[in-house]
Amino acid sequence: MIKLQGKKVTVLGLGRSGIAASKLLLSKGAKVFGSDSGNPSIPEGLFECECGRHSDRIFDSDMIIVSPGIPQDSPELREARKREIRILGEIELAYQCYKGKLIAVTGTNGKTTTCALIKEMLSNCGFNVLLGGNISPGVPLSQVVLEAPMDSTIVAEVSTFQLETIELFKPFIGILTNISPDHLDRHKDLITYVSLKRRLFTNQDENDFCVLNFDQEVTRETGAYVKSSVYFFSTRQAIEKGSFISGGKVFYKKDEDRNLLFSKDDIRLPGIHNLENVLAASTASILSGCDYGSLKETVKSFAGFPHRLEFVREINGIRFVNNSMCTNPVAFARSVESVKTSFVLICGGRNKNLQLKEMIDPILKAKFVVLMGESSHKLAEYLEQEGYKNFEMAETMKEATGVAYSKASKGDTILFSPGGSSFDMFRDFADRGNCFKESVERLNND
Repeated sequence: MIKLQGKKVTVLGLGRSGIAASKLLLSKGAKVFGSDSGNPSIPEGLFECECGRHSDRIFDSDMIIVSPGIPQDSPELREARKREIRILGEIELAYQCYKGKLIAVTGTNGKTTTCALIKEMLSNCGFNVLLGGNISPGVPLSQVVLEAPMDSTIVAEVSTFQLETIELFKPFIGILTNISPDHLDRHKDLITYVSLKRRLFTNQDENDFCVLNFDQEVTRETGAYVKSSVYFFSTRQAIEKGSFISGGKVFYKKDEDRNLLFSKDDIRLPGIHNLENVLAASTASILSGCDYGSLKETVKSFAGFPHRLEFVREINGIRFVNNSMCTNPVAFARSVESVKTSFVLICGGRNKNLQLKEMIDPILKAKFVVLMGESSHKLAEYLEQEGYKNFEMAETMKEATGVAYSKASKGDTILFSPGGSSFDMFRDFADRGNCFKESVERLNND
């Protein structure tokens, strides 16, 4: 694995993952210099650094650790390659410093919920398990590795931004939940995006496991490109190796053995996408050595993660649901499908070079829509083309929540599901979701 004692290492980008990487590097005896073009909050005296720019000093190093938010075609990284300086991502650094078991989850949607379910399933089975990576709220993988006991298992959420910079990164179980167009403002096309997702399995061998969504062609076909043992999950049909739903029951099958895990009704999480997440997590947990009873205990008690179809509260018979994590049209459509009542919708955000028009059919199911954010005017244009007039524009979250409440009736759901990223108006999706919840609380107190 990596040798860091006495090495000069530049950490490029000093957000959460950059600070965590720096601490891990320092613990291994590296000489760290940090650089960030912005003005992040950095613990005083932790290491020498510069903010507000990237000077040429970043190239006075044996290695550069790059945060996932920095594109690979940035001028700094292009120059580093010219100078033949080794470039690693934060998760690659963490992996090369870790000696325990790693389970990694990627995909367009469902990563966080799947990771959280695996952690709970393994914990309920008695494993010493930690959660980290791209997950939010959570901790960067470097920080988890720095604090992880030797006998631990780490469950990590992994993004395409992180997979761009792996070398040896190899989970003993890798999971691909699904793929739909996303982050095309960063990746040049869908083919590139798919190939980056599949990089999760690049270094696996026949002793490792690959868990794939059987119901989607692009994920199912990924099995043809891997060396590891492939297992599937399906909500539509029985499969030979993995988890599936049949007759309202969830089964796990390997060889000729078909084992009942639990009833579909035991699952508290709403929506077919969450059924997929449960099946993916169940398959991975069984492959990790988890007993079936622990799985059933977990799905009966697991209510979800913040900002993912999160029930906020009920006011005068109107339910408020926060789905701020929804940042693309496919996740948006799935969130709408999960609502079983009449509903008022709040949506809109920053588009990521995706097809906004795919949001229109789901929007048309709402009794009223409040549009906000950068994509609001384009969505309004599409709705007008469809002859749909039950919408208003809002400038702030407080205004959007107030308008939605005024249009809802007892028994309705108000669903906040943006369908775009948060960076037009908010720090991140968690900040956006918290702002929605605060606006709901103000309604309750008025």
